[in-house]
Amino acid sequence: MTISSRFQFAVASLAVLAASATHAQTYTGIQDAIPTAVGLSGTIKDDGWYNLSSQSQTKVVDGVSTPIAGNTGYPSVFQSTNPWPRGIASQVNTGGASTAANLNKVGNGSGFGPYPASDSLYAISFSNNYNAKGGTLGVFESNPVANLGTVVFQIEMGSANGYDFYEPSVATGGTTLGTASNRSIGELSVTDYFPTLNLTFADSSTLSLAANYAELTAKGSNGTIAMPTGPGGTNVEETIWINLYAFQWDLSSYSNVASYNVTWSVVEHSQTYAARLTQSDVFTQVVAAPVPEPQTYAMMLAGLGMMGLMLRRRKSQAA
Repeated sequence: MTISSRFQFAVASLAVLAASATHAQTYTGIQDAIPTAVGLSGTIKDDGWYNLSSQSQTKVVDGVSTPIAGNTGYPSVFQSTNPWPRGIASQVNTGGASTAANLNKVGNGSGFGPYPASDSLYAISFSNNYNAKGGTLGVFESNPVANLGTVVFQIEMGSANGYDFYEPSVATGGTTLGTASNRSIGELSVTDYFPTLNLTFADSSTLSLAANYAELTAKGSNGTIAMPTGPGGTNVEETIWINLYAFQWDLSSYSNVASYNVTWSVVEHSQTYAARLTQSDVFTQVVAAPVPEPQTYAMMLAGLGMMGLMLRRRKSQAA
């Protein structure tokens, strides 16, 4: 359904409220959690998206202050099911859209999906749901390095109502990671919401892979905002945490990758500030934390259960 002019005004007003309410105060959260260069070896290709808003801004990228133009690659009147008419090209790779990866909206959620607002890709919605899918984004690479050996993807996101990624296995009203304020570095215990790497090989076969390594690399406070909707009620102040996540795939056992994309889903009212995609023909582990296998989680939970049982028995014996 096309948004009417009245809804356009509401969309713009809500986006300004959610994305720009903290402009009156000094904050560094966006810059604190900005994606940085990673130390891969071999033949490297690096792409980055550092200003996903509708206005020009200056960002410090790899220690250099860089003016970056605003993005207008989206319809002024858009439909929730439509992708942007063109992807946002890399702002790091100077080869242009023909050789650089492109970021695009690939699916809608329960709201209208992310679009470039005043300070970020904002996942617009009029609902009061939290951990509700606000849309799906993707980075599409049509010209990967030859003999692709690894992909590192960094994504900088601002949370909304305790979430940034959409977590499909978590019931509405709770999160296995706690609230956004509790998400400390390294606290990534659930993987079903992680970005997915989708490979297409030279013979047109495809394969989707979960990351081998994942970590919450940095976390910055971006002030507070009265969320228009949420579990605590209307206009309840919450801290906006800007999280930088890093994911890495080991592709050394694969060959003949012709193209690939990385896709991920965000929640309603969340903000995506920046992303970076680095690839090489040599696998070098640069993301520290290995992703546990599902059976590892089961063993960890079983171990915690046994510890709790032993503690209860000891207390009972002491009594």
